[in-house]
Amino acid sequence: MDATYDGATGTAGGAAFGAALAALAAGEKLDAAALAAKADLPAELVARVLDGSRRIGVAAMARLAKALRLKAIEFMQKSGLLSLEVYAMGLDPLYFLPDGQIRFDARIYMREINPRHAVPEGDMLKRNPVLKALLEDTVLDATGRLEVELAYLLRAAVQSTDGSL
Repeated sequence: MDATYDGATGTAGGAAFGAALAALAAGEKLDAAALAAKADLPAELVARVLDGSRRIGVAAMARLAKALRLKAIEFMQKSGLLSLEVYAMGLDPLYFLPDGQIRFDARIYMREINPRHAVPEGDMLKRNPVLKALLEDTVLDATGRLEVELAYLLRAAVQSTDGSL
């Protein structure tokens, strides 16, 4: 089975990834061509990603996430990059936080939240000093910020999973 995200090539793809993206697009009432137009990506590329025959890099993922109106972690979870299988294989859901008191406090915070509600991604990301600085950056546009955030989060994840998700 191919990895959904391969850290060595920096690409995501495959049948499960494509199906998840297609479902996300359908939820926004977008077909492949409309998703491609909204993401400002070639229609053929998006169609091939959705059918699982093409892999894409972080820049294209950021454009798709923005087109689908998803934040980085939300995109990674809903597209299958951070699947339940990845967590079951040992990836800590708070992998992007430094070990120690910050991660400990965040874990307590998560336990106090009603489990039926999504963990506030913005609040969790602000606990990472690098991501907090990125959120405050005024140089990058929204797509660029999302691209850097995805690259950082994906790299941190594959460090804990032997190179792939």
